[in-house]
Amino acid sequence: MRKALILGTGAAQVDAIRYLRNAGWWVIGCSYLRQGPGLALVHEFRQINIIDVPALEKLARDEGVELVYSVGSDLAMPTVARVATALGLRSFISPALADLTQNKVSLRDYLRCRDISPVSYRQLRRHADAAGWDCFPAIVKPADSQGQRGVCRAESMGELLACLDLALAASRSATAIVEELLEGPEVSANVFVVGGEIVVNELSDRLVVADFPGGIPRGHVLPAQSASDAARGAARALAARCVRALGIDNGPVYLQMKLTPCGPRIIEITPRLDGCHIWRLIREARGIDLLAASFQLLADEPLRALDGPPRADDLSLHFFLQAPGEPFSRAPHQPPRAPLYSEFYLHDGHVVAPVNGHLEKVGYCLLRQPACASR
Repeated sequence: MRKALILGTGAAQVDAIRYLRNAGWWVIGCSYLRQGPGLALVHEFRQINIIDVPALEKLARDEGVELVYSVGSDLAMPTVARVATALGLRSFISPALADLTQNKVSLRDYLRCRDISPVSYRQLRRHADAAGWDCFPAIVKPADSQGQRGVCRAESMGELLACLDLALAASRSATAIVEELLEGPEVSANVFVVGGEIVVNELSDRLVVADFPGGIPRGHVLPAQSASDAARGAARALAARCVRALGIDNGPVYLQMKLTPCGPRIIEITPRLDGCHIWRLIREARGIDLLAASFQLLADEPLRALDGPPRADDLSLHFFLQAPGEPFSRAPHQPPRAPLYSEFYLHDGHVVAPVNGHLEKVGYCLLRQPACASR
């Protein structure tokens, strides 16, 4: 039986683990903690931090692993690229590109040098670095974190400095970035590339929790409906330009954008499958399975997952959210009648672990009515 190594055992990895098991793979999962809904699904678990490249490379060699991947984790992508490269396995990106896209400052520098998606920003490592910044309101983020950790909105220099302390504390490299606040509808682009050709470029509305600057997602709507055809076309064109500028020839790319009055602007770019299960929306609406296509490419198998006929339109994905530190209960989170799909990440009584520290995803459902996702 062929062996796959999945970095992480959280909710984002469950789809990948299930797919690989159903496809006949022996799945080894790893994490620095023995927890997460993926833990019960893997064939083997090893308690190894997903950024520990030497330990994971040794594990992969010793076990004869033929595939290494992670879903929805920026933190894991440099490790995926390095371990796969060291073992001569297929990888969608190089270690250098993984490092570039994982660091928000480096990525902004890269885009600015190519005149792509102009956004005012600055790297911050100490309070003195903020001197002279006058673009308010602003967003302050860790340069190398994920999951909306340490993100804060600042209306003044005083607030910026307070936000900076939070962002630096959440950064592994003690580095933050301040950016101008982008206004406009927020959209996600799921792009898929095969042999240098963009074969999928799907845009969906990204619905976020109000009054939280980190953009905690509460749902997605496909197709995107929050702006004009021209604005959505410009966003797709920007996504394609970014993918080509990064030199990505194969695999998935996920982008978050704001459709501002000055045109679409990039919030985030990451060369991986998204962590919000949008692949399910796309599969239901378009008959295209980006999850399966990713693993078929990585395993050098015939690419069959991009050929399905369209099935439906106007679908939405709705997250069930709950504050961290509370015992989970399904009772308050019942989906509407006849959802296309629903799933919870926790069992009743399990305490909701903090990720962003505000509202955490505890499950989700797919619905036929986009209006249900915007409640």
